[in-house]
Amino acid sequence: MTNKIKPVSFVPRFFGAFGQFFKYMGSGDYAARCDTVGQGEQFAFEVEPKVITEEVEVIREIEVAAPVLDTVNADGAHQLLQLLQQEARFIDFIQESIDDYSDADVGAASRQIHAGCSKVLKQHFTIDVVSIDVVNTAAENSRVEVPSGYDAKQIKLEGRVVGDGPYAGTLIHPGWKVTETRLPKVTNTESLNILAPAEIEV
Repeated sequence: MTNKIKPVSFVPRFFGAFGQFFKYMGSGDYAARCDTVGQGEQFAFEVEPKVITEEVEVIREIEVAAPVLDTVNADGAHQLLQLLQQEARFIDFIQESIDDYSDADVGAASRQIHAGCSKVLKQHFTIDVVSIDVVNTAAENSRVEVPSGYDAKQIKLEGRVVGDGPYAGTLIHPGWKVTETRLPKVTNTESLNILAPAEIEV
């Protein structure tokens, strides 16, 4: 792309000529460059390229694809929400804004909700830590070693994951998994989407 040069008016040329005269007389290199340009030749400054060598650490990010379900059965999800609402008024708590309540009020309500949710989980599910040797024998914040070829669905590596393992790190959370489900069997699923009926006092 060629930039169009704007002509210089007479007054700047007049004063500029004096400065160029003394500069031309005082520098042989500058005079040679002026002669080169005056002859119509293009003058360019050549700068030696600087080569920068930097070692780059290769970081491998491990992504586990979410499970793809052929069909989705919402009945179990609706049933669980019903139980949480019945025992802990879970939906009421989540649907209501708590911005206007004090921390003490929220804490008192959370204690009751915690007790109800805990009751639902213990009554209808058996939940245990992820069953792998790396987790079962270690406490949180302890140093563990993850072997190469580990199950990425059961172990999530965070931070700099370089190479193929084994990896050494700190156990942040042991993970959870459901080992048994004991949800009540429902024969009529037409109204499972009603998590809680409207209550009217007459």
